[in-house]
Amino acid sequence: MNHEEELQNQIERGLATHDSEDALAYQRVFDSLKKEPNFHVSLPFADRLIALIEKKEERRDYWWMAIGIFLSVIALIVVLVITKVNWTTGAFTFISKYAGLVAFGIAFILMLQWVDKKIIKKRTEFR
Repeated sequence: MNHEEELQNQIERGLATHDSEDALAYQRVFDSLKKEPNFHVSLPFADRLIALIEKKEERRDYWWMAIGIFLSVIALIVVLVITKVNWTTGAFTFISKYAGLVAFGIAFILMLQWVDKKIIKKRTEFR
């Protein structure tokens, strides 16, 4: 450890002697760092900054979702090629009997996503 690091450690522990210029300079720096700054941002600026950060996070979430969907499609293609499955449309004929139920399920899932995004996440942000 060099002289400056030893001096810093002594000042942090409160053991430093203030007989040198370096010790006085370090003591002034540490005293200044202990004080709270007199700088305050205005509320509209802070709100705009928070909104910008949230928008970037939301954009990042969409990118991750797109990457996940893309990789899932690639994995599906790889599995189909490796297993050499011969798909026929007859495998999905049972869905045609329940078209209303499938549409309701998709609409219900989309509604839950919307409720989660608009209501539930906003409530948890303020906690």
